[in-house]
Amino acid sequence: MEKNFEEIDVLELVYLLLKKWYLIVICLLLATCSSFVVTRFYLKPIYKAEATLFLGKEPGQIALSISDIQLNNQLVVDYRQILKSRRVAKIINEKLGVDVKVFQGKVGVTTVKDSRIFSISYEDTDPELAANVVNELAEVIQKMASEIIEVKNVNIVDTAEIPDAPISPSIKKNVAIAGFLGLLLGAALIFLLEFIDHTFKKAEEVEKQLGLNVIGTIPEFEGGKRGKKKAKDKKVLEQQYLKNLIVYNNPKAPATEAFRELRTNLYYTSVDKELKTLVVTSPTLGDGKTVTAVNLAVTLARLGKKVLIIDADMRKPKVHLYFGIKNKGGLTNLLTEQNEDLKVKIVKKEDISNLHVITCGPIPPNPAEMLSSNKMKNLLDKLKNEYDLIIIDTPPVAQVTDAAIVAGITDGVLLVLASRQTRIEMAKRAKKLLNGVNANIVGAVLTKIEISRTGYYNYKYE
Repeated sequence: MEKNFEEIDVLELVYLLLKKWYLIVICLLLATCSSFVVTRFYLKPIYKAEATLFLGKEPGQIALSISDIQLNNQLVVDYRQILKSRRVAKIINEKLGVDVKVFQGKVGVTTVKDSRIFSISYEDTDPELAANVVNELAEVIQKMASEIIEVKNVNIVDTAEIPDAPISPSIKKNVAIAGFLGLLLGAALIFLLEFIDHTFKKAEEVEKQLGLNVIGTIPEFEGGKRGKKKAKDKKVLEQQYLKNLIVYNNPKAPATEAFRELRTNLYYTSVDKELKTLVVTSPTLGDGKTVTAVNLAVTLARLGKKVLIIDADMRKPKVHLYFGIKNKGGLTNLLTEQNEDLKVKIVKKEDISNLHVITCGPIPPNPAEMLSSNKMKNLLDKLKNEYDLIIIDTPPVAQVTDAAIVAGITDGVLLVLASRQTRIEMAKRAKKLLNGVNANIVGAVLTKIEISRTGYYNYKYE
């Protein structure tokens, strides 16, 4: 799947960083703490000893001419190369036991521009050894200057002393660098997680990936069981489910207004073709299809439409829980019993005008066969004459065939997707399955849209 960060504006990037700030903090703490511990307890301190030398006059020489000064400037460069030679390294090895390669990597010669002064330095974990090496080098260069270049003008200005404090590692410097890298790592981790997160974040992505119109975007709202364990007490569990009927519980909530907009948009999608039966399904578990179905049914009923909602999820029926009614008899009975009274199985919600419910009833061993039967088709044809709209809640279409079966005999399908939860490949599979039965997908609904930086609550399909 293609993802392009160019499509994300600056504000979205900032919001993404703020939303997952804890990852930056974790990386920052890990980096700084690790750096402090390693620097303080594992890295050995490095000491640097240094001696200063000067190129003066030859013994017996009264004054220096310009050519002598120029020659001395050139000699400074020569001495620098001599001090780093293998010959000098072997001398230091014989006298002080320093490895030749180690010596050549740690010795330093610094010259001052337009000056006859130069300094010799050596770094080591042993401060006394560092001073001894430098002082030995000062004597060596005096001898070699006499032997090789045949001059005796190297004078020692300052001998090397045993250093008191190490030059490295610096705890402050290392922690600061680690902290900066930790910040970068945290930001990079957030962007990486965003890049590999193949879920829908906004309506535009749904339209681009699936080619479907998003006719509803439902913001997150706190409902029962979201992100919580299933209550053991039956009465508590019933109260948790009832909280999800946000349209009924809180008419002024942002989510309630979003369901009203969905109702309006649904009306405009059925201008050319009358929509009497509507399947509400989703690609996978927990996308919020049942919550969408029951809240949409209530909003339509309050508009004056005579609405019937049928629970055709014969595997994990939930509609009765959201309305707080019994599930003793329902759709299963109507499809299996010969003389079952239709009116007996339709529950009228007294507290919600124009709304009627057919629960699932006993869970059958063969849901797909029952939903594909002629009885199911005949039942829907009969009910069409009595209701303005029939909403049918089905299982996830990408996981079982039930939804596709019912979608093939109804007027339209509403595909429910959850922001930052529904995987794009599963949504594409769901659309392909619906297209395979020539279902009329009237649009998509994106639920759980984040309206705050506190994270979202998960619907559970249990």
